[in-house]
Amino acid sequence: MTTSSLYRFADHTLVEPLVQDWTAWWMTVAPVPASLHTHAYLVPLLKNYLQSPDFHARAARDPALSGTSFVGIPAARAGEVKDLLQRMQTEQEDRIKLAEALEEFQGWLLAEAKGQSLEPLYEKVPEPLRGLVELVYDYHNRPSVRILEGLTYRSRFHKPELQSLRLSRLERDDRASMMATPRLLEAGQLDWKVPFQDERLDRLFSLDLEPKPLGWIRDLLGPAVKDDAELLPLLSEAPLPPPPEPWNGPVPRVRYVGHACVLVEWKGTTILMDAVVPVRPSAGGMERISFTDLPRRIDYVIITHSHPDHWDFETLLRLRQRVGHLVVPRSGGLMVGDYSLSLLARSLGFRSVLEPQALDPISIPDGEIMAAPFLGEHGDLNHSKSSWIIRTGNERLFFAADSTCVDDALYRNLQQMVGDMHTVFMNTEIEGAPHTWMMEALFPKKRDRKMEKNRRCRGSNTPEGLRMLGMLGAKRLYNYAMGLEPWMEHIIGPPATMETPRMKESDRLLAECRERGIAAKRLHGSATFTLEG
Repeated sequence: MTTSSLYRFADHTLVEPLVQDWTAWWMTVAPVPASLHTHAYLVPLLKNYLQSPDFHARAARDPALSGTSFVGIPAARAGEVKDLLQRMQTEQEDRIKLAEALEEFQGWLLAEAKGQSLEPLYEKVPEPLRGLVELVYDYHNRPSVRILEGLTYRSRFHKPELQSLRLSRLERDDRASMMATPRLLEAGQLDWKVPFQDERLDRLFSLDLEPKPLGWIRDLLGPAVKDDAELLPLLSEAPLPPPPEPWNGPVPRVRYVGHACVLVEWKGTTILMDAVVPVRPSAGGMERISFTDLPRRIDYVIITHSHPDHWDFETLLRLRQRVGHLVVPRSGGLMVGDYSLSLLARSLGFRSVLEPQALDPISIPDGEIMAAPFLGEHGDLNHSKSSWIIRTGNERLFFAADSTCVDDALYRNLQQMVGDMHTVFMNTEIEGAPHTWMMEALFPKKRDRKMEKNRRCRGSNTPEGLRMLGMLGAKRLYNYAMGLEPWMEHIIGPPATMETPRMKESDRLLAECRERGIAAKRLHGSATFTLEG
């Protein structure tokens, strides 16, 4: 090291956005969902852990219990968990009171409002909700509380002061569950207290593209760095790999980044779907496309829905300075969980956020991007989601994500209105998590659960997938978003094995596609290919 040395982020440097030591995602950032999640899930979870920390720590390591709510922190650190719980109850006291008020008032409103005017009931709105809600009926005289969401981001319930970035050296892909395990500070990690909207994040993440002097980095991080010995293991003096050449070929090029993340390149335009980009662990692992392998400029990042394996704040904040436009599904805003991805994205510092209506085109050179309906996978909840069509010249790519073909007419109509979807990306996650996955805090505690048991967050099975492909006029299928990459484990659990129902269903779908003359392949890890004719 010399005074003239320049440093970039090391390939193994992980930067996790946190909210009071919990992974940042929409249920810890969006003001009202975060209030409910803190009150109904995070606080009870930590209280339960403190009753039996050894049991939680063991259960969190058991693959058979993957996806359940166990805190993966050793009992020796239970005192730190207790301190975290106390801080949450103190610093988020107003959020907890908001959640309690909303739960109680919604129940009261359902019992009280039967079709009569709601105007007299405004005087019953609890103090935490006043000025932030509208009382409404649907056409069947069922009442609900509509959150005036834009106002909540300017209220005391939005908590950017609790946001931080945790910088660490990633040794292996086996990260603890983002849902159930808070990120207590470890030796060798840096915790930078900074709101996600702050423009300094763009300066920090420029280290993926442009090396800087050590002093510049130290000054940027400020009090987060106590001495250079903490900072240097996160940096590298090695030269950056050459940037990827812009693609200007006669057909679109596809770079598969893993799970549902796909980079489409066409006539100099770059489009990144469902951005979840991994770093490279220092101990090695599966080959992958990482941040330094992506274009310096990404014209569009497109999101299909807000499950965290598709809507990843860790990736989005790291790429923000490169992104031209973030394109998200349009929400209706009539349910707490049908929050606005656009408002949330703006709170993350994105300046250009687009939320087009279905089939409303966004122009690109000799092509367009269009939102399309996305049925199924959300357990019949009215939450925002979109499939996406990308036209590149005469070629159309259809990103179905986790869509379920529950209405054949939809896909017949799409083909008639838009034309053949030559290349389809879809999954066969047929087991599906319960419809309350990650969102139990949004549901009333007292409800009849018997009728809910068959509501799953699933994708299409083989018959459904074949019907979808046939009606869309598909020539190619790429079976993706199957949970096969190890870097997805902290979000969705251990990678699927070939014996799981989803993988057997994938094999069946691929075989039947090939019998029908549809080229079919399952994507896994990373890959680069072009779409020829």
